[in-house]
Amino acid sequence: MKLVLRESLLFTSLTLAYRGARLEIDDILVDTGSSTTLLSIDAVAPLGIYPEPTDIIRRIRGVGGVEYVFSREVDAIALEGFETASLEAEFGELNFGLKMNGILGLDVLLRAGAVLDLGNLTIKFSV
Repeated sequence: MKLVLRESLLFTSLTLAYRGARLEIDDILVDTGSSTTLLSIDAVAPLGIYPEPTDIIRRIRGVGGVEYVFSREVDAIALEGFETASLEAEFGELNFGLKMNGILGLDVLLRAGAVLDLGNLTIKFSV
């Protein structure tokens, strides 16, 4: 799967499956320093994902600052050549000063057995 180098960061796309519907989302930051996958509320709006009273709210901190997110189980996250089973993802505004619709974190990368080839700007999955 090809990666895009933009602003010295790696980006890809993924497909989110939720309640039987699927949505391809571009501008996803590949972040081995993030323990979880985080998606933009705006990017997932077509799937009807909005905060609900039963959602768990978390405060996350990263290089981009602090943000409040909610967690929700999704049917799957699919990347070229790999698809997770159900997974808990986080959703938030992603106001980090970069054009991005999400962060692909270690929760998915480890499940997929991801191997980054930085020389060729590709990612392969061994699972």
